[in-house]
Amino acid sequence: MTILFVLLNVGIIIVTAYIDFSKEGRPSAPLGVNLRYLFAAAGCFLVALAAESSKFYIMIRDLNGSVSFRTAFEVAALGKYYDNITPTGAGGQPFQVYYLKKKKISTGVSAAIPLTGFFTLHMSFVILAIIVFLFGTPYLNNVADYTLAIKISGYIGILVYASIPLLIILFAVFPKAAGGIVRFAVFLLSKLKIVKNSEDTLAKALGTFTEYRDSVVAIYRKRKIFVLVVGFGLAYQILMCSLPYFVLRAFGSPLSYFSVFSMMVLIYCAITYIPTPGNSGVAEASFYALLATLNQGYLFWAMMIWRFFSYYAFLGIGGGIFLYSAIEKRRPAKQ
Repeated sequence: MTILFVLLNVGIIIVTAYIDFSKEGRPSAPLGVNLRYLFAAAGCFLVALAAESSKFYIMIRDLNGSVSFRTAFEVAALGKYYDNITPTGAGGQPFQVYYLKKKKISTGVSAAIPLTGFFTLHMSFVILAIIVFLFGTPYLNNVADYTLAIKISGYIGILVYASIPLLIILFAVFPKAAGGIVRFAVFLLSKLKIVKNSEDTLAKALGTFTEYRDSVVAIYRKRKIFVLVVGFGLAYQILMCSLPYFVLRAFGSPLSYFSVFSMMVLIYCAITYIPTPGNSGVAEASFYALLATLNQGYLFWAMMIWRFFSYYAFLGIGGGIFLYSAIEKRRPAKQ
């Protein structure tokens, strides 16, 4: 699986490079790049990671009583690492629960924190996406390659993205009604032969959403903490969707901030249900399709820098944390 994962990413890079560089008159290397905008893009990434770490710091400190910022940073960074190496991004929260347990934090708190972090991050993105779909259409229509396929995928994606937060809220407010929706969904999937063991699937689904509800309710009762957590989640989403604007500006793109921001929200909606690790393949293709107006020939480099900050950097930071932890463990043994 590791070999296939590496080959997938290398293959995507080769294909996108060939498509961009094979066009007549395209330069093969970036020249005259505005480094100030690249530093601004790096700043967006670092502040976004700091916001995500601060979110976990507030929750752990409030529910556990004490925590170091390093622990909160590692919870945030390793969650993103596992999100980006597992299909559909399903690995982040389970590992965060495991990591918090290793830090001697109680089982209930260890479960509540990652699940609440996941819920609030999803909710923050749904809020942004609704705003963009309501008010950002003029900015999207100014882009020549605003393809119908990506537009439709974006609308489907926002429904998928919103489904989990909505179900969690329904479980908290109307548990019986929400349970009925889940039962109907499992029944429908079993009739379509997608779900084999409907009873086990239903029990797991109801158990999962009940756990999510209990976790979110525990945080929501502390309104000030909940508002701060949602605020940090919103800051993270805004910064990650703003990052591509500075990358494109570094290469001389004429697109406005709101056009790029709206397009990035659309891209994230369109790729949310793609099962490849880190949405590899479709993320690059969507970026290329929507931002092909960058006719200076630097689209490949802009895409690579964007993917570095939105994908490869999380892999590098996660790997670095594991390496540093392994070195720390060996020091006492040597002594």
